[in-house]
Amino acid sequence: MSDSLQTLRESKSLPVGSRFQAICAMGEVSTKTAKTGTAYHEVTLADATDDFKARVFSDSPNKPILLALKPGSILRVTGTVGEYMGRPDLKLESLAAITDAEKSDPAVMGRLTPVSQHDPLKMRADLAGIISRIPHDGLRATVESVLEEHGERFYEAVAALGMHHAYRHGLLEHTLRMAKCAEALLPLYTKVDHSLAVAGTILHDLGKVQEYSRLEPGMAKAGFTRAGNLHGHLVLGAFIVRTHGTKVGLEASLLERLEHILLSHHTMREYGAAAIPSTPEAVFVARIDDLDAKLSAIEEELRKAPPGVEFMQLRAIDGQLLITPPKTGR
Repeated sequence: MSDSLQTLRESKSLPVGSRFQAICAMGEVSTKTAKTGTAYHEVTLADATDDFKARVFSDSPNKPILLALKPGSILRVTGTVGEYMGRPDLKLESLAAITDAEKSDPAVMGRLTPVSQHDPLKMRADLAGIISRIPHDGLRATVESVLEEHGERFYEAVAALGMHHAYRHGLLEHTLRMAKCAEALLPLYTKVDHSLAVAGTILHDLGKVQEYSRLEPGMAKAGFTRAGNLHGHLVLGAFIVRTHGTKVGLEASLLERLEHILLSHHTMREYGAAAIPSTPEAVFVARIDDLDAKLSAIEEELRKAPPGVEFMQLRAIDGQLLITPPKTGR
């Protein structure tokens, strides 16, 4: 049943003019206006590998089908491969809800939900080892208390809705990479407190367990929760940390500094920070976060890059990313 299907990433690597067929999850439908003044509907269609935006105009036979479906519906999509500004551009031709038989087919549904390429059990074990090495008893106890309550959700959560680590176990992967960076760099920066920096690194994105909905099997993307829309993960994380820091008896001045790391790790207010990083540990965590987010976005873009393309626009770096690898023999 699924032999004739391509993933969206595979579809974008096909020659221009090729036809493709994919199983996709449907996002929210929005109404927009073209430069000609014509109104149309736009919908994001996504699978585990990539996504694309499809336009459906009022005279399209796809319009009544699209408007009858709800966001999250699983669709069989057909179309052709085009090109726009040097990049592959998928053009929608038809869409239809998949059958009940396809919904029960693991080979079909497995195409939808992006998952970390790393073993989640090993990542959990590696993170536990780093936590055990936090020197300060109160900060270590705070991290352990938080994960005792929120760990299962934390270990399977996405780290973002796009840009970087937007897949199951993405938050765990992002946090572990940052924690490994922190342990490696701390010996070079002796004015940065080890315990605060590592605890802050592990907890910095904790609020995402409440900011984003679960990425359930069969879903291509998570979404914002009510709390995520109203508060955001920086504030939600600080709420959780205050509860558990108080519970374990963490000294008030250390709890204040730990909360500050969470509230400031977006570096600037225009980027969503509730405060500007104002301690050595807050600056340290914010910069490691930015490093891992940007390099992980680059890795993902390189995985998706179609053959023959030299540059691709990448929002994470606000510019063009050179796709071709350096000729160093590696």
